[in-house]
Amino acid sequence: MLATRKRTVLGIAVLLVGILAACSSDSTTAAAPAPVGPLATDFTLSLYNGAEFLDGANEVTLSGLEGRPVIVNFWAPLCPPCRAEMPDFQELWEELQTIGSDAIVLGVDVGPFTGLGDREQAIEFLDTIDLTYPTGLTTSADIVRDYKVLGMPTTVWIHRNGAIMRTWTGAITGDKLREVTQELIDQ
Repeated sequence: MLATRKRTVLGIAVLLVGILAACSSDSTTAAAPAPVGPLATDFTLSLYNGAEFLDGANEVTLSGLEGRPVIVNFWAPLCPPCRAEMPDFQELWEELQTIGSDAIVLGVDVGPFTGLGDREQAIEFLDTIDLTYPTGLTTSADIVRDYKVLGMPTTVWIHRNGAIMRTWTGAITGDKLREVTQELIDQ
């Protein structure tokens, strides 16, 4: 009976300490905890465009963007839903640039690995739209497996700590793209 009473008193004490801690903290300024999901696999992207946003580099590695939130959109030039959503990614990119965010949008052409287009078709398509965010091709087909690209398009949000925060398979609306990106930036 005494042991039961001690556990009850201890439980109440722990509960009160938790309540006091919650009441005394300013939850409006507390940052959300960083995601602890799987780490994003590094890759190198040979850029078709967007080099001006990466100090003029012709290539970018994911590891070179460490410390920045990254939105990776896997697309292919012969994928109609991919083509349809790219203006929303461009609009998001322009908004991020306007507010001075360090978040970056990367377009990764996986057409050669999915049978949905080749490098020339990608460049031809990009020439028909006004796309400025960094977009390019990687040389390793492993990227499709590493990022679980199970459908086209696929978008992956990577936290500044390198953890994959979220994956979206299929076309995404501009509103949902902004919503998830804001969650990424806020963490």
